[in-house]
Formats: sequence, structure tokens, C-alpha cells
Amino acid sequence: MKTCKKIANKYLLFVVVALWLRFTLSAFHQITYDPIIAGFSLNALGSISVVLLGILVLPNLTFRLRQYLVFYAFFSIIIVSGLVNSEIKGLINVLVKWGYFFVLSAAIFMSLRLQSNKIVFKALLVPFLLPVSLQVLSVFLGEVKATENDGSASYIGGYNHEAAFSMIIVGFILVMGWLERKTIRFHAPLFFGALFMLLLVNYRTAMLAVLPVMLIFILTMLSERFESKYKLPILVFASIPIVMLGLILSSSLAERFSDISIVINNIDGLIKAPVYFTEAEKDIFSARVYLWSQYLTAFFSADFLHRMVGMGPEHWDGLFSHYAHNAYVSYIYEYGYLGITAFLSVNIYLLKQALKNRSKVLGQKLFFSVLGLMVMSLSTMPLWNIEGLICYALIAGTIFAKGQPPLTREVA
Repeated sequence: MKTCKKIANKYLLFVVVALWLRFTLSAFHQITYDPIIAGFSLNALGSISVVLLGILVLPNLTFRLRQYLVFYAFFSIIIVSGLVNSEIKGLINVLVKWGYFFVLSAAIFMSLRLQSNKIVFKALLVPFLLPVSLQVLSVFLGEVKATENDGSASYIGGYNHEAAFSMIIVGFILVMGWLERKTIRFHAPLFFGALFMLLLVNYRTAMLAVLPVMLIFILTMLSERFESKYKLPILVFASIPIVMLGLILSSSLAERFSDISIVINNIDGLIKAPVYFTEAEKDIFSARVYLWSQYLTAFFSADFLHRMVGMGPEHWDGLFSHYAHNAYVSYIYEYGYLGITAFLSVNIYLLKQALKNRSKVLGQKLFFSVLGLMVMSLSTMPLWNIEGLICYALIAGTIFAKGQPPLTREVA
């Protein structure tokens, strides 16, 4: 409330309130996840309310921005796939999620057109106070969630699932990493503290997503502190503790990541129909490879029309025991060749636009933020949860606001 009172930018105010609402409702999942009205939960009603409020708050010009044309193409394919396959319920669910993404990213775009990056990013950190505080409390109180077969535990602050909570921490790390140096006190310690928090979440795919951003942050921090002639020796000496930390983490997480090397080294032998998987092969990569085989086998067995537009939004629900745990596999199954092509085009467009930022450093960070999510999508589905779409919206909105001249208050 103290932060909101200081925000003069209504679009930034909308984003801060929307993030706070989502993180708060998700924290009380024992109450907010149960259906209460017409099959909708409080969490779902909160998301729908944010979408409707965003449509009312945003100016009409945001819906005509050329930057979103590639997204509109992707959304159109989702609609066609849903109608062709009569997956109306799944279509509504998916459109609400992407509507959430759109209003949030457009509001970020407008916020950055009216105020500086420093003001906007600093305000965006505030909604993360609740989930971050709850995770810290879960560490001190020993409140863990043990879901892995190797006996490891996840500190997720009492939230429902480590996948969604990991994306909250990823969002916190991204915003912290985008901030200019000296914007907040203890910037570097807080950033590295957030990385340690992500390790405590114990969701390995999320760890891979932030590695590029972490490296850019470290290199930028070091290069800004020293004159050009001292940069090379400083970077060499600084790499020593980084390498040592990497060795420590790699040894402690070796078992957690060992399946990745198995998949890479045996990729040819694992490309086959699910009926040919042995019991041992079914367990590789937490059964992900077996899941991908099920989805892809079903897709390639379909007729031409369904291979083009897919089986429909969330068609897997009720047919397979788990979602695909791979965004690319899921999108080609649900939206066909057209859908996966559109999704890849969206990400390639974001990568290209990120490098056009007026700030070279921020542009690099945004580039690697997109790249991190693309890598993460190889073994999970970060954009299936609202929390993942929040990260995507923050990235896209910031990229699109790259080098635009400031809007006047009257236009806004």
C-alpha cells in the first residue's frame, strides 16, 4: 500500500497490484484452488478479473501495436485449433492465460514509456516480498516439500508446487538483474541471495533458465567497477571463485542433472514409440522422455488437418496422465505445425528486438532472459502457469519499450 500510494503511473500501479494479487492468492492455495462459483476457483476468478481490468485500463493504442502482431498470429492459431477440435473449455482456459500475459506486458510497455527503467523495476520488486519472505520462513521453520526420489527437498514457502514457485523466484531474479547498479542498496548480495533461493526451490530446469542472466550480471557488475585496462585481469581473478562455485554446485547437483547427460548421449535410442520403452527407460529424466514419446507418437499418427492445427488447446487433459513437460512438444501436439512455427517465430522476434535496446547491457540481459526461458522450455512448460507467463510478460513488455520516445501524459 505504501508503494502504491507513491506510484503516479496507473499502468505500473496495475502491474504491481496484479502481481501482488496473484502471489497472495497462490500462497493460500488450500482455500483459493477449490471451485466456488460455476466451477471457478478464487485463483481463476482473480486471473479473469485482472484480464478484464487490464482491458479497461489500457489505452486503445496498445491493442494496435505492431510489436504484438506476431503474438496475434499465434493467438489466431490457438483459436482455430480450439474451434476445429471443439475444445472450447481448453480454448477459454488458454485464452485467459494469454490474455493475462497481454495486459501485463502491455502495461509494462506503457509504464516504461512514461517512467524510467529504474523507477519501474524498483516498484516491481515489491510484490515479490510475500513469496520471498515465505520461502525464508520455510527455511527457518524447516517446512519442506519432498517430491523427488533422491530424497532432496524443496523450500517453496508453503506454495502448492515447486514449478510455479520457481517461476516466481525466476521473475524476482530477472527484475533484480535488470536493475541498474546502485538503484537499491545491497543490490549484488540480494541478487546472489535470490539465486541461492532458487537452488532451495530445487527445480533444476529453473536453475538452467537463469544461468545466462547470472553470468551477464556478474560480468556487467565487474566491468562497471573497474577501468578498461584493469578489466581483463579482474575478470580472470573473478572467474576463479565462480568456477569453484560451479564445481561445488555441479558435484552437489550431479545426480539431479545426470539424466540430462543420459538423454544427450542416448538420444538416438530413445526416439521410439512408447510401447518399446523398457521399465528403466521410462524413468529417465523423471519419465519426461517417455511422456514426449507418447505425445509425439499420437501427433504423428493423426491426419493432415490435425498435424497442421494440432489436437486442440489442453486436449491432453484427461487423455495423458501428465502434461508434456516440454513446451515445444506440447505446442506441436496442441497447435500443430502452424502453432509451433508461430511460437518459435515469437521467440525469435523477441530475441532480435532485445538486441535493439538503447541500453546495450539491458538488451543483452533481455536477450539471455528469453534464451533462458527457451532452454527451460525443453524440459518443462514455464508458460503453462500464470507465474511463468508473468515472467514472459515482464520480458516482452520491457523489450517492446526498448528505444521508443517517451509518451506524453495526454497520450497515455
